Amino acid sequence: MNLRKVFHVAVYEYRTNARRWGYRLVTFGLPLLGAVLLLGIRALKGHANVGAWVAGSMDKPVAVYDQGNFLPHDATLPTPFVLVDDVREARQAVSEGKFLALLVLPTDLTSGQKVTAVVRENNMTVRGVIFSRLQTLMLYAELRKAYPAAQALRLAEGPDVQVVVLGNGNRQTTHPQEEGSSRFMVGYALSILFFIALFSSAGYLLQSVAKEKESHIMELLLSSVTAMELLWGKVIGLAALAATQVVVWLLSLWALGGLALRSFPQYDTLKTAMTQLRHPDPQLLIALLVVMPLSYLAYGLLMAGLGSLGSNLRESQQFSAAISMLAALPFMLNFLFFLNPNGIVPRFLSYFPWTAPAAVLLRLAIGPIPWWDLGVVVFTIAVGAAFSLWAGVRLFRVGVLMSGKKPSWREVWTIVRNPA
Repeated sequence: MNLRKVFHVAVYEYRTNARRWGYRLVTFGLPLLGAVLLLGIRALKGHANVGAWVAGSMDKPVAVYDQGNFLPHDATLPTPFVLVDDVREARQAVSEGKFLALLVLPTDLTSGQKVTAVVRENNMTVRGVIFSRLQTLMLYAELRKAYPAAQALRLAEGPDVQVVVLGNGNRQTTHPQEEGSSRFMVGYALSILFFIALFSSAGYLLQSVAKEKESHIMELLLSSVTAMELLWGKVIGLAALAATQVVVWLLSLWALGGLALRSFPQYDTLKTAMTQLRHPDPQLLIALLVVMPLSYLAYGLLMAGLGSLGSNLRESQQFSAAISMLAALPFMLNFLFFLNPNGIVPRFLSYFPWTAPAAVLLRLAIGPIPWWDLGVVVFTIAVGAAFSLWAGVRLFRVGVLMSGKKPSWREVWTIVRNPA
């Protein structure tokens, strides 16, 4: 294999696809959109209630009409509740959008009578906000009988939590309460960004092979380079394209995060998120520097091989649809990751090479995983990349010279087993 020819093919693929408007829009448009939104919010911070714009109606108070004098009337209630004396006026205020809802407490809460919630529309999010805070209100009412108002309010709201994690050898590490949510924000954002980068580059590889074959340019190229040189040149060039995209996004995320922290220093979650970006978790680094390149090989080589079998782009995309669905499967089942990131299904998806990239990043977004578990993930993806190399090269060698009817999946497997 002539490395000089591979390099020239890689440079050509990089330059050609870097000029695509779609690539430029995604690569530079997302950071630009984030900067415009952040600067807009920063400019409006002193002139408008930005929180109300972001949360919509969720930041409005909730009226409480107490029929049984269950709540103390001489103290401020926990946020977002306010006492009202006239139920008709309160209902009218809910209808006009002044209150998020109206809660009518019965005369006797201990006898099983129900609390009536009056809302403007049947909105699940509104109900969730009300129900999640109602227990705090009930607890505050009981605590108010024994404690002063300020102390009862602190007890009802609950204390800040510091998480202590026991590692190997009972070595413990301490984490602030905000670290869990900030880790999820960073991890989930990175999983989406890397998923986009991975599949945009793999998609460009598929399109490049399919279009060159459809226009018969492939036949001219094969007169100057071998099939292996052409394949590796395309894979390396588009891998560099994906790496450029990822670097631009990470630098933009770091810069925008710093700007957001300077603009809104009061948010502790933002502080911990920026700390994690500046000092990333070692497992997350391994996932990004090892798992993602291996995943690109597992997807890219197989997509190039399958793309060469179609007579046109449409037929090539039909072959790659199954692989694309597998890659998106962890996002479709993300509720299982939230329930237990170390459960059977999340672990299986992170061990299967063509669902592993998204699965392992989703697991790491929720919390650290055992090191042996991460080692198994890296090993299985390496096996998948080796299989894609073996199958993709065989498919590509035969596919670039095929014409006529699209082969069936059984014929595809026959080509893989007996390329000659």
